Amino acid sequence: MIALGLLTASACCHAAWNLLLKRSGLGGPAFVWLCGLFTLPVSIVLLVRGSLTPAWWAGVVSMALHTTYAVTLQKAYALGEFSTVYPISRGTAPALVAIAAMPPHPQVYVGAALVLTGVLILDPPRSQRRSVALGLAVAGCTAAYTLWDAFAVESLQVDLLSYLAVANVAQIVVLSTIVRDVRGAVRHWRAAVPIAVLMPASYGLVLLALSFASVGTVAVGRTLNVVLGALLGAVVLRERPRVAGLVVVVAGVLLVSV
Repeated sequence: MIALGLLTASACCHAAWNLLLKRSGLGGPAFVWLCGLFTLPVSIVLLVRGSLTPAWWAGVVSMALHTTYAVTLQKAYALGEFSTVYPISRGTAPALVAIAAMPPHPQVYVGAALVLTGVLILDPPRSQRRSVALGLAVAGCTAAYTLWDAFAVESLQVDLLSYLAVANVAQIVVLSTIVRDVRGAVRHWRAAVPIAVLMPASYGLVLLALSFASVGTVAVGRTLNVVLGALLGAVVLRERPRVAGLVVVVAGVLLVSV
């Protein structure tokens, strides 16, 4: 029940910051850098007061995966509708995690096939089909960082707050070598603030949930995001999500994970 509560709160935070990102129309490494910049002071305090273990390097690996995810997600939103990109990226990722984390079983492959079928049913207009490919790439990034972070928490036994802090500081350092128009990026600080708060909050809750449940269970719990994303896309953005495709995607994820 604790894990479910944490995942529900995480789903709300995650769907909210994704919606804000889509509505802002902003993207690229500069915006990722700006969002991370707001949490930098907290990260530095956590590093000073925390307990860095020899596994600090795991946070750097997590940073690389999360940064790739963020930039790819922004590109997907620039090309496609929220109610298409979000369900694909959030719905496919748990199936990938379950396949990687669970022993081979026919039920797993049937569930994966259902997820793929659901993605095909979503079938956006030709002008947005590249966004489907990018949504699947986002799902791949999500699966990769979920498995890696689970390994860091469960096997390397990293200190959670220090781990997140290392990832954030490393991201700022790396992206600072890329971002050239600092003034142009800072102009969007109002759009960045709520995302900067909700993004780490949503994933911090996921990492905390991993302390109470297995990675497969956590991956399944994150399918709540798919439902929330579809509702927000329909109510806030006035989009028309393809309900049949969403139902098939969620059914496939649940089948993989039962």
